[in-house]
Amino acid sequence: MQRILVQKSKLMKEKAFKACLKIIETEGWKAFSFAKASEVSGISLHVFHKHFPMPSDVMVYLFQKLDTQVLKNHDLSQNCSPKDTLFDLFMERFEAAQRYKPILKRFWQDWIFSPQEAPSLTCQGYSSMTWMLEAAGLSSRGIPGFLRLQGLLGLYLLTLRTWLEDDSPDLGKTMVFLDNGLSKLEKAAHFLNSF
Repeated sequence: MQRILVQKSKLMKEKAFKACLKIIETEGWKAFSFAKASEVSGISLHVFHKHFPMPSDVMVYLFQKLDTQVLKNHDLSQNCSPKDTLFDLFMERFEAAQRYKPILKRFWQDWIFSPQEAPSLTCQGYSSMTWMLEAAGLSSRGIPGFLRLQGLLGLYLLTLRTWLEDDSPDLGKTMVFLDNGLSKLEKAAHFLNSF
């Protein structure tokens, strides 16, 4: 019985999540509200409240889904350099996010108008980059780890902006930008002796 209830709750969360994404895609992040998502989907407002206490939790959940997908497909046994591993992880992340690209475009355009939600989104950004470092065999602890996190999050956001504008089938612009960015981070890390 408990198993059925848990499964039902997961299904309702996914339905509520998709309803939220539909509003964000059609009306933008600035205009998004749970009331609109409830009205369009017919899902009770209390379901949204249960799974997404704040609007930013919708996007946090999306980024967590991307983390899970990338980490699930990652093979720790591959003997690659940290730079090559991070390149592969980021590109896998962008490929996984391809289906959400219209939503992420609308979010990117409007999120600056929601400063109250910046802390939770920033926290999720650090969490995502922590796991990317873990997958690359790099520590996120201590001062060296903090510097890695700062550099990687900054690069991710800049590459995300490039990816949002990159409509080429092979994502060539994104790959070039990411590779150049990782090379710069690698040089800075060697200089600081933090890798």
